[in-house]
Amino acid sequence: MEANTGVFICDCGRSMNNIDFSRVREKVAKIPHVTCVNLSSNLCLEEGKEQMTSCIRDKNIDRVVVAACSPEFKEHVFQQALENAGLNGHLLSVANIREQCAWAHEGDVTEKALELIRMAVNRTRLLQPVEEKELSVNKGVLVVGGGFSALNSAIQLSQLGLPTTLLERESTLGGRIRELENMYGFKTGPMIEAAEGAKNIDILTSAEVLEVEGKIGNFMVRIRKGAEEISRSFGAIVFATGYETEVTDQDFQLKPGVNIISQERLAQMLQASSPKGRPQTVGFIFDFYDENSRFPTLATLSNALAIKQKWGSEVYVLCRDVKVDSEGADQLYREAREHGVVFSKFEEKPRISADDGRVKVEAKDVFLGEDMTLICDLVVAEERILPPAGTKDLSFLLSIRTDSQGFYQDENVHLYPVASERKGIFFIGGCRGDLDFQRALADVSSVVMNVYGLLSSGKVVVEAEKVKVDPQKCVACLTCIRVCPHSAIQLARTEGEKEVAEISDLACDACGVCAAICPAKAIKFEGYSDEQILAQIEALGAP
Repeated sequence: MEANTGVFICDCGRSMNNIDFSRVREKVAKIPHVTCVNLSSNLCLEEGKEQMTSCIRDKNIDRVVVAACSPEFKEHVFQQALENAGLNGHLLSVANIREQCAWAHEGDVTEKALELIRMAVNRTRLLQPVEEKELSVNKGVLVVGGGFSALNSAIQLSQLGLPTTLLERESTLGGRIRELENMYGFKTGPMIEAAEGAKNIDILTSAEVLEVEGKIGNFMVRIRKGAEEISRSFGAIVFATGYETEVTDQDFQLKPGVNIISQERLAQMLQASSPKGRPQTVGFIFDFYDENSRFPTLATLSNALAIKQKWGSEVYVLCRDVKVDSEGADQLYREAREHGVVFSKFEEKPRISADDGRVKVEAKDVFLGEDMTLICDLVVAEERILPPAGTKDLSFLLSIRTDSQGFYQDENVHLYPVASERKGIFFIGGCRGDLDFQRALADVSSVVMNVYGLLSSGKVVVEAEKVKVDPQKCVACLTCIRVCPHSAIQLARTEGEKEVAEISDLACDACGVCAAICPAKAIKFEGYSDEQILAQIEALGAP
């Protein structure tokens, strides 16, 4: 019996003007076994979802095609609408006529939109329901780190009722938290006291992670604390290991020392009530090594302003550009200028040399078009933001990739910035890149919501066998285990004592890599079988 297919088209608020939706609706209505065609401008909103649900019920529809934006954005919303109408949410196919069609081309793309919809209709006819099952998860959370992001997330998670273990490599909590105190003016002592006094937080200092096994909901972590090794189970792990800074010798003709210092050293000097030999002229150099630097920009602006206010020194900032995309950076820049901080733009790295116990800085100002020479009592060097020590070893331990700069790799920088490619493991704050304070706060909020939603009930609903291994075809070649980016596959023994690959429904992200690469074609990925993909291809060029 052929399926009754309903096609729901959305123009995403009339943002796809190069598609003739009237013609699309007319043509799609003629496709065999398409029961109804509905055109909307707000399909993902409550009104649109209610119309979809009513149409599915009234027309007795048992398969659904949605032609709209990318499934990455709204597929889960449409699946929920199907569930509300009494259909299995996986009897849905999404035709991406926005990012892959209207927004990808100039000129009329009506024909391409039609082909994408025809392909989706053909695929939908072969879809099978995917059942769901409920699994128990450990409600405990391990937060690795002792800085602002780690403390903040641990406190919030514990307040939501999740048992939290805070693991710090150093002997005390705090990390680089003093830098935030200087820049943003808030006291971090109460935060440390709150963590230490919380009944739901277990603090392990002078400790490190040795091994992580298992999967989301039940990670077994081996920890070294001093000479002792302990093993504990957690439902999720949050890494907030921060970042490191470095001023390398090759950056200057002079080695960093008394007159050439880092931002961190300057912050310590500013905290002192009366520094010895208060400098008369201070120069800052930044934006020559990392064009996307946020934290160094904020540190430079904040410290330059603080020098004018506390010491009254002459302050010069030498840079290629001042990027003020961080919250509050533009205000800091304007305030610094108003207080007399001089900003000079240079294209080439300044030349630095010694001059009678002071530091001479020479460079060509772009706007003046002239060479400029500064004799400074103090030069604050640009710091490179680096991943924390041990990042490479830890990423290998966790089977998680790092990016081109050595920081932990985001699962998706726009959609899932704090998630890793391994479910249940999260990275927040400086360990995933050069973040400013507001972005670090956003990371904390995001990870708290993610972890709480995952573990709060002690149970999680997963798709049962959406990706499944056929034990009769599997030859245990280990190819799928090697390529799985989510560590979701392992070897298991069948009743006949044969070793075959087994996919964890809880850890699997349904990316399809294993099904595509399996040489024995032993892995079935529901929704993307060979027959379903061939059905899409056959729809190409259909009248």
